[in-house]
Amino acid sequence: MAKSKDLPPTTLDELKRNLERLRLFAMLEHLEAALDEASSLEQGYVTFLAGLVDKQVLAQTEAGAERRIRNAGFPKVKTFDTFDWHFQKGLNVTLVKDLMNLHFIKQGRPVLMLGRPGTGKSHLSTAFGVLAATLGYSVRFVSISRLLPELYASLADGTTDRLIARLARPELLILDDLRSIPTKPEYANLLFDVVDARYTKRSTILSSNLSVKMWGKVLGNVALTASLVDRLMDRAHVINIRKGRSWRSEGPDAPPEDDRPADLASKADDD
Repeated sequence: MAKSKDLPPTTLDELKRNLERLRLFAMLEHLEAALDEASSLEQGYVTFLAGLVDKQVLAQTEAGAERRIRNAGFPKVKTFDTFDWHFQKGLNVTLVKDLMNLHFIKQGRPVLMLGRPGTGKSHLSTAFGVLAATLGYSVRFVSISRLLPELYASLADGTTDRLIARLARPELLILDDLRSIPTKPEYANLLFDVVDARYTKRSTILSSNLSVKMWGKVLGNVALTASLVDRLMDRAHVINIRKGRSWRSEGPDAPPEDDRPADLASKADDD
């Protein structure tokens, strides 16, 4: 194959202009190096072109993943690489690693993350979301304490159905941190509608630091919350971090043990 310097300048220049017009910037960036490599290795035309196209595909894949991660709404990007697998003795590590194949998304199955505050539920939920976005799935991350007031406010202007329809679309929806919050009677119905819109069709990860029996009190409607739990438990994977330790108050960056509040240990036993 001819070296790039042997090509007529007008042909090479036109090729570069056309690659730029087509927005094939990765191919443009690697063109001359690929031409030199093809010449030195005596590559055929198909091998040369395939290698150059691979550069473009890789660049577009990485750009797409970055865009999906950015659009997901993660408050902070966290991955499995930065998760301490040895800190939380009550974590079913085998189950978490099995779920990293993301078959639960293909199957539209829920994942429930249960455990006291600081046990890594949001980290794991986010890591699943980042992995899914990297592999091409559409992902949305929302805080339940922010979502419920937003849904409630939408009742006033009639946009509730539109908002729920948006939440129904992502292949993975992460509902983060169901906890004790000021409640309204409509909250249970609104959250039920979100879960029901995705039921058996799309995968939902929901995390909570409350026992499931407390959800009805928090959402203001015990009977309807039972129906909500029924849908979430159908074919669900449950990651229940029993008697978990808080990474924030007991992890390596926490204050020395002698300086921690005396009731932390008892709280861990009570939760």
